[in-house]
Amino acid sequence: MMLKTTIAPSIRLFLGGAALSLSACSTMTAPAVSLPAPDLSKPFAIADMQSATILDVEVYRPSQTLPSCHSDPLPHSQADARLKPALDQVVSYSGEAQGVGLLILKDGAVVASDFTEGVDSATPFVSASMMKSVLAVLVGNAIEDGLIGSADDRIGDYLPEWSDDPRGDITLRQLLTMSSGLEPVSFMAFLTADDANALVRTMAAADKPDRAFYYSNSVSQLVASIMDRQTRDAGRGGLAQYLHDEIWCPLGNGEARWWTDNRGMPRGYAGLHAGLADWARIGELIRLQGRVDGEQIVPSEWIAEMAKPSASNDQYGLHLWRAGTWTERRPYNADNPIKIYHSAPFLAEDTVYFDGFGGQRVYVIPSLGLTIARAGHVNMEFDDAAIPNLLAEALN
Repeated sequence: MMLKTTIAPSIRLFLGGAALSLSACSTMTAPAVSLPAPDLSKPFAIADMQSATILDVEVYRPSQTLPSCHSDPLPHSQADARLKPALDQVVSYSGEAQGVGLLILKDGAVVASDFTEGVDSATPFVSASMMKSVLAVLVGNAIEDGLIGSADDRIGDYLPEWSDDPRGDITLRQLLTMSSGLEPVSFMAFLTADDANALVRTMAAADKPDRAFYYSNSVSQLVASIMDRQTRDAGRGGLAQYLHDEIWCPLGNGEARWWTDNRGMPRGYAGLHAGLADWARIGELIRLQGRVDGEQIVPSEWIAEMAKPSASNDQYGLHLWRAGTWTERRPYNADNPIKIYHSAPFLAEDTVYFDGFGGQRVYVIPSLGLTIARAGHVNMEFDDAAIPNLLAEALN
């Protein structure tokens, strides 16, 4: 476990208008494991995606390796008798919905798992936008470490290019709640950009902040660019090294890949290709309010803040989806034709989840002690309510 040393007595973290004092601490020693440089010899090619599945992670290049400091196996236990029928139903549904892997944890131990042939809990898969929620977790660490002052800071304080621009008055919180009012850049241009950070800094203001929810990869990359700059300026090695030191190593996660642009900048909106056990451990970090083996590695106040409903969409917090007002077809944006099927409202009101395109999920239900990590081939009719509700009903 990585130790932290205090470098300042306190910083101010503004959460929902209330100022909370947290000890500011930072790991200023050399990282336990330095990340290898990304291999930039083979740029990304859209044509390679045409027939790729979620298991073809090598298509997403360049990439940077996150080494494993130590890989801890997940504990297993026998499921409670009342839960077993529901577990069978969940395994069956996930498979029918083109699942390739499923891990269900109750109170921190695996009570059910299911994998297709050739896949196990360490097999990396294309997790898509589940990375967004991990990025938000890291923002909490950056605030605790004094690299960012508060979620309510104007982003112009961290982007010199926007310091005197009206866009600079947008707050980090407004980026994290997808209510910045910025118009995203072209999706195809974004995928092939040599310099993703430079591209997202060209986003224009299409609306005033806080008026509307607009889910955007470009906005997440803007958060990532701020995090990368702040961590580099503080001698913390950049965003990928910071993720590795703050989250990956303390969790005991295995080796992973992180998709970068052609300059080696990690994509903050997607592309963290890891095994399902690693995603389950990240889910457990959320369930346990930032603790790992009894040690607080992410501020508990920040985890709680991530799960609060945002003003523009009560189904979304800080880069984290949550139980909110039920809609049978959950939209990403008003003008996006893709809508995610929810057959029913979430039974557990404290359900939060990472959403990866086409059915990649981490569901966390703290009140029931549940963490569910699931991967599957892209299925636009995947029912987001099925798995968590089957288990919640069995435990209530």
